[in-house]
Amino acid sequence: MKTRWLKVTVACLLFGGSFASLGAASKRPEQFDVNKYQSKIQNEKRLNAMGIREIDPNTPRTLENYVGDADGFLEILFERHPMFHYEREGRLVGQYRISDRMEEFVEMNSGPKFAKKKGLERAAITYRLGMESILDYPNKFVGPDKCGECHPAQYEQWERSRHAKSVRFPEQMLEVDGDLKRPLYGSSASILPLGIQEDDIYAVIGTPRTKYGFIDRWLVRGTYHVQDGNLSDLSGKMVAGGNQFSRVWAQHITPETAKKIAEFSPGFPTKMEDFGRSQSTVWGTNSYGANYAKSMAFQPASSYCEVCHSFKFDFKSRQEFFDAIGDKDMLREHTISRGISCEECHGAGAHLYGARGAGMPSNCERCHQRFAFHEDEAEPNPRKPFNAYFKSSCPSCGTEGAQMYSSLHYDKGMRCTTCHDPHEVTANDWRDEYTLVGLKQTCQDCHPTQTEFFAEMGGAHSKDNCTGCHMPVMMSCENFAAVQNPDKGGFDNVRTSHIWKIDVSKDRKSINPPAGKDRDPMNVKGWRFDRDENGRFFVDLMWSCGRTTWADPNLVKPGASGCHSPIQSTLPKDLHFTDQAMIYEKVMEWQTPVKNGYEEIKKGLKEVNKAIANNVSLDVDKKSQAIFLAKEANEVKKKLEKDGGWGIHGPQYSKKIVDEALVYLEQAKNILGIK
Repeated sequence: MKTRWLKVTVACLLFGGSFASLGAASKRPEQFDVNKYQSKIQNEKRLNAMGIREIDPNTPRTLENYVGDADGFLEILFERHPMFHYEREGRLVGQYRISDRMEEFVEMNSGPKFAKKKGLERAAITYRLGMESILDYPNKFVGPDKCGECHPAQYEQWERSRHAKSVRFPEQMLEVDGDLKRPLYGSSASILPLGIQEDDIYAVIGTPRTKYGFIDRWLVRGTYHVQDGNLSDLSGKMVAGGNQFSRVWAQHITPETAKKIAEFSPGFPTKMEDFGRSQSTVWGTNSYGANYAKSMAFQPASSYCEVCHSFKFDFKSRQEFFDAIGDKDMLREHTISRGISCEECHGAGAHLYGARGAGMPSNCERCHQRFAFHEDEAEPNPRKPFNAYFKSSCPSCGTEGAQMYSSLHYDKGMRCTTCHDPHEVTANDWRDEYTLVGLKQTCQDCHPTQTEFFAEMGGAHSKDNCTGCHMPVMMSCENFAAVQNPDKGGFDNVRTSHIWKIDVSKDRKSINPPAGKDRDPMNVKGWRFDRDENGRFFVDLMWSCGRTTWADPNLVKPGASGCHSPIQSTLPKDLHFTDQAMIYEKVMEWQTPVKNGYEEIKKGLKEVNKAIANNVSLDVDKKSQAIFLAKEANEVKKKLEKDGGWGIHGPQYSKKIVDEALVYLEQAKNILGIK
């Protein structure tokens, strides 16, 4: 297996570029030991009579094997990709770094540090490849349509989900009638950026809920655009960034809305130049995987895209695949599977190749359990020394499982499929900008006491549900620091958190920068979830009540109130929460009388129970009445404890049963003669 040091050297020799310029862009190649990562894959060299690689089924395929698999592909790209043509001619604006499988699967988020600590050769902390990738030939993939022949019900649910739409060809983009250059949502931004045409790409990545990116016809992630020309004829200049359509920015964070946000979130960008590294040439098209006009990742799809936005080919050999690189028609013709389809979880070919049952060689956690390792995480919770992966100052998409991993729910045995139907991940229309999922169980199925309190809520909250507060949309699919501010609960958030525990605090925050760093989302990296006294993540009050997001059904679906967002709420002005302290004061109005009443109940029960035990001369009738009344009061006490909301789940109902318990105790005291 070639190291990145060798890859960079090859690139320089091929294109006559200076080692200094490429080396600087490729992340410290001089620090890599050439011998350390030499390939141990003996079976990679075995070819049959047809020139097809044979895999020895008795040889385990390790992380190192996966990393080494990509080397030949990178060499093809160094020869053919237009980025290097633009570079040779001095028409490349911005430096690139080679982002390969070594970086993504071995080095990211302190993988080497964790591996050394645990005595492992290497560790994939954040990303995990599926059982087979686009570089594996021959493969046994049959495609979802073949699975649907015998599993029509599951196929129908899957086919209408966003999983099935995460990778599409231009003609399949129904939301724009196949026109990828048409501006969307009243903006000037289109799915494909400046200088990139339909013939330049293999497929579009993304759906109307969040964003659109592209994989070019060389199967490299599009981290660039072209100014004063087109990629098709290699004219103009290739510029880093300006590459990805953002629905939140294009449709909702208009210049007018940006000014409103800036009123309570100081520093929020209101002009294009304020967006810093995320800016571009068009409002609504940001720079992702790139810093505008400065730097970008040269990232083959095998190193990143296919991990979660999967696709597979039916080429017979790796050479056939390599021959098609750069030919969009050939690549599309041989695409047998697009999106997160049946075989991503059930394995290539599943039971069609003779196995008894489909099996589950992979599951949700492959894409939805992205971790980050920090050595100091072991101190608050030695059992769970991992945080969730952050791209900027908000947790990344795909970290639902990493969040849940540190929850009490996980420790009690809950997993993704406890609640989710994995085939119906989108129960509503996939064109909506929010998601309603097919659920097998809801919060109410396991939390009847809280459900009882909430049923008695009354008012605006009675229209909401548990997830509205306990599972706020917190995650971002983009490294879009310019529009992220976790202290204000916004504003580029498109995925539901899986933490559940709300921390009622005036100032304690769910998300914090590294110790000693400013709370500046634009310029400070390394943010992570804080932990409570039990070492678990928590949701702060700003995220729970005052967040601003356009992908949360509790805020944006028809009939929703917009909760307490300063931008979206339809409630009275005094209920638009611009900071956490405002929310805390409102919560205290509910909790204080309930908590005080609870303490009175505890004190009264102690007095009554003591009097019952000590008053041996009390007649049976009076004693039984006192015991009954104390028991009723104790049931209220236990119900309040089991609910745990102290008035939040139903303030009037909570206060009502507290008052009832105090009446029971007062009557018991009268019977017992307690003053």
